[in-house]
Amino acid sequence: MTNIRGVIGEVTETFVLSFVIIMILYGCVASIEVVSGASMEPSFHTNERIFVDKLTPRIDSYRRGDVVVLIPPGDKDIHYIKRVIGLPGEFVKIYNCKVYVVVAGDKYQIEEGYISDNVCTSGGTEVQDGRSLKIPENQYLVLGDNRPFSIDSRYIGLVRKDRILGRVAYRLWPIGKMGFIN
Repeated sequence: MTNIRGVIGEVTETFVLSFVIIMILYGCVASIEVVSGASMEPSFHTNERIFVDKLTPRIDSYRRGDVVVLIPPGDKDIHYIKRVIGLPGEFVKIYNCKVYVVVAGDKYQIEEGYISDNVCTSGGTEVQDGRSLKIPENQYLVLGDNRPFSIDSRYIGLVRKDRILGRVAYRLWPIGKMGFIN
């Protein structure tokens, strides 16, 4: 009888310890998210599983082109997947279906090879067409790859760094598309 109690105690201890470690990893290091909606097509599709790196962005800054998962302003119960387009300190302008940035006094059009050539990036209620916008410190301009069907910074405004959960690092599902995200 004592031997059975010992085994049950060890199994319980192992289970509890494993659970605590998994929760710490899930909360601080990484998480798995399920893509919902068409806003990132053709890059990501509904029901794809992605691995979100929460640790690296705490050490390093987000860069233009990073795909991130965020909590949109005003809605803590939903997660969006978007692409970082504008960085803190930059001036951004949506004009003539393209996105332009001014960095250190130089203006250039952002090359967006992940969207189709015929996609027009238009302004919205928060980031308006033809108007320059300076991005404050610790905030980012994020857009979906499928611009006509994306609720992004053009409508929800700039996203604070503390609302970004992490960088999408790996696609887990479907198996045929499994791999690291560049």
